Amino acid sequence: MSGTGEVWLQYGATATPIDRPARTFGYLTGTEPRFGTFPSEFITVVDVGLYEEEGKIHLSAVKDRLYRRFANGFEEVDLGDLLEVLREQTLFTEREMRVLVLYGWFDMSAERTAELLKWTPEEVDSELESIEETRAVADRTATITFRPE
Repeated sequence: MSGTGEVWLQYGATATPIDRPARTFGYLTGTEPRFGTFPSEFITVVDVGLYEEEGKIHLSAVKDRLYRRFANGFEEVDLGDLLEVLREQTLFTEREMRVLVLYGWFDMSAERTAELLKWTPEEVDSELESIEETRAVADRTATITFRPE
């Protein structure tokens, strides 16, 4: 994680979808972001550079000792592996899964998600609507009695 430029950590949801409830999904900014998880407690111990309402931490402003602690706790993840988790457990399409991971788990903006996927923001918005519809159908279906007890 060394470098001379500014380093930002954008963080999103707790990593419970991959059975890591004490960790949080996050990515390090840059032209090619590095995705991973880090100990959730890191957010509570940062004393400078925390922009909680925006879900980001200015890592370049974090003191050396704490920065090293973060760097040692950051575990990179392959987006393909995260998509595999969804593929095994949901009925989302491939496109929906990509948006769900980037937008939902890593809390990327629709614009940044579109940029990384090489889509238009409208395509991302369309997939978000599709995800909401799929979830609504699943919620309604879950309330239907399948078999009498």
